Amino acid sequence: MTSISASSASKSAARIISIILILLGTLLVAYAISDDPLYGGEPGFGLTQVLISIAGIIIGLCSLLPTRIAGNILLLTISILVVLAFAEKIGETLLGSRFRRNFQFDDRLIFKFIPSRTSVMRRTPINGGETVTYPINSDGYRGPELLPVGNATRIVVYGDSFIHAFYSPQEETFVGQLGSLLTKRVGKQIEVVNAGVSSYGPDQESLKMADELPRLRPNLVIVAIFAGNDYGDLMRDKMFKLGTNGELVENHWQLDPSTRALLKLSQQESILKLALRQVLGAQRPLPGHNSHPDNDDHSNIDFLLKEAQREYRSFIVESNNIVTNTMIDYYSADVSLTPRSESARYKVALMRAVMRRIRDVAQQNDTPLVFLFIPHPVDVADQYDSWTIDRKRFPDYNGRNQITPLEETAQALRVPFVSLYDTFLQHDANSLYFHVDDDHWNAAGQQLAAEVMADFLLSKNLLDTGTTVGVPQHDGTAQ
Repeated sequence: MTSISASSASKSAARIISIILILLGTLLVAYAISDDPLYGGEPGFGLTQVLISIAGIIIGLCSLLPTRIAGNILLLTISILVVLAFAEKIGETLLGSRFRRNFQFDDRLIFKFIPSRTSVMRRTPINGGETVTYPINSDGYRGPELLPVGNATRIVVYGDSFIHAFYSPQEETFVGQLGSLLTKRVGKQIEVVNAGVSSYGPDQESLKMADELPRLRPNLVIVAIFAGNDYGDLMRDKMFKLGTNGELVENHWQLDPSTRALLKLSQQESILKLALRQVLGAQRPLPGHNSHPDNDDHSNIDFLLKEAQREYRSFIVESNNIVTNTMIDYYSADVSLTPRSESARYKVALMRAVMRRIRDVAQQNDTPLVFLFIPHPVDVADQYDSWTIDRKRFPDYNGRNQITPLEETAQALRVPFVSLYDTFLQHDANSLYFHVDDDHWNAAGQQLAAEVMADFLLSKNLLDTGTTVGVPQHDGTAQ
């Protein structure tokens, strides 16, 4: 009787093991077919799904093996799945800041930061090789948590990656240095909020201001415009056009479905896969917060001119409202090299209209406004890296071609501004920017800009909360 019971129990155990193996194998195959983004990646049946399917089939066939071997395989399979689950959890904690993108889709701004997310980037060796950690606070701004409204004089700074400054520690950023300088010189705390977002254009910033100023209630707002590529951003973002009378008209843009899918996938895919792909140099093509055009492209004048014309033709001539490039910003070569071309003249006119919108948003919120104009290094530095501009081929080129329209517009709008062109030109601009694979300003450039801005704000008494935007005493002054 005992022998029969043992035999029955053995058969029962073997049956259970076989059923579990078949079930696990079936679930793995079904998971692969489901195209779940965690391991499936982007839509479509890829290599990972093939491998998971093969593993599922093999595990299912193991149910035919002797009970002892099948039991060991079952135990091994369950152990691997448990370890993998823990590895994902731990990996998200340890690797997420380095490999997980910190952007998410936004139906108004195209994309925005994910609040309460800390990210890490490493500079290339030629630019120091330092590792920089930059947190996004719970309100979606780089830096520490905001103070309660009214606890300190508050300045909010809008801009692109020159303000976000993911490549610099907090204390080296323009925002960080401006806050420290003003606090020291005024003798009371000045809270400077970093509202910069990498790859944003002035169009996105105007919408962001409209959403945030009523809540932030700052004493002053600074809007930084990077002359090097912000003209082109207006073509890439496709948020505004010029009407028949030259007025600014909102445009109904749509984000390319594949780009939107990759933005979503960047937050859903396995952190282990993301890390492995980046380590192997096979990162997905979606531009990230530290992406830069290929070195062969970003200083190739012919490529940049063709790209500027293509962007203009696609958006304005062909009325293509699909946004495909969300984060790679090219030097606006047409505005700089061929300022009399149709595309350059349109971009300048559109920029003037967007700046007027920024002025109007500030006025509607009773917030004093100051513009900050930042030049591209090729326009202020002597022989910046591999850049070469043939003056005979481009007789209309002038280093001021991108900056002058900004200065003239600010003057016409009667908005105070700081233009860094002459200042950087006189201070060995090569020492104020990174090089080769990064054309952002470095700590020295940000320090100089912060000093000039602090001097300007204090000399014009712009930190007085009773100041009104656009009154005569605030006429723009180029620095």
